Amino acid sequence: MKIVKIETFYDFQEQMNGVKQSCLCRGVADASYDLTPSLFRRSVPLHSDPDLLESHMMWLFKTHAKAHLQRIPESELEWLTIARHHGLPTRLLDWSLSPLVACFFAVKDMIDHDGAVYIYDIDGFEKEEDVKIKSLKRIVAFFPSHATRRVAAQSGMFTLHPTSRKTLDNKKIKKIIIPSNVKTNFLKLLVKFGIHHGTLFPDLDGLSNYIKYIQKFR
Repeated sequence: MKIVKIETFYDFQEQMNGVKQSCLCRGVADASYDLTPSLFRRSVPLHSDPDLLESHMMWLFKTHAKAHLQRIPESELEWLTIARHHGLPTRLLDWSLSPLVACFFAVKDMIDHDGAVYIYDIDGFEKEEDVKIKSLKRIVAFFPSHATRRVAAQSGMFTLHPTSRKTLDNKKIKKIIIPSNVKTNFLKLLVKFGIHHGTLFPDLDGLSNYIKYIQKFR
């Protein structure tokens, strides 16, 4: 993994030179965060096996979520996508095809910590219907077919991680460190470019967070 530390928004733009349109981008508010899905980030004594934990949580999610869905998912991967979208820990890792969207997530929170944007020059994408979760041995990227308005607004993508390969780390990844002292300025620029809660979260929660930001309500 290549690591670069920048100081200005122009530096960030310069790092985008040569980045392919198909590259995956992920922003993290704390640069110490690695590329590990939420399912694998902490252990639960009752379910030390992450596969058993995921199976239990997904059974509960499916049981109670159907009443809230307009369409019932047709595959386990669709169920995982919806569960991840609504905050359930899964083996999916969120990405975007937009470096500006990734930058927003890197600078919007934890302003006393350095943030980071990961750029992953992916080899290719899998068709959702071809991904076999239980027999998966490598990390794969896919387009979510069950895209919500939020996923679409964020140009959302996902990587799927098998238990045997929890963390993504290879030479095709660039990690751009954004110092804490420039986060506020970066966020102001992104808002001017139309990258903010109101556009990336196209619902009333997103609108409310955007209004709080522009009114400096903390």
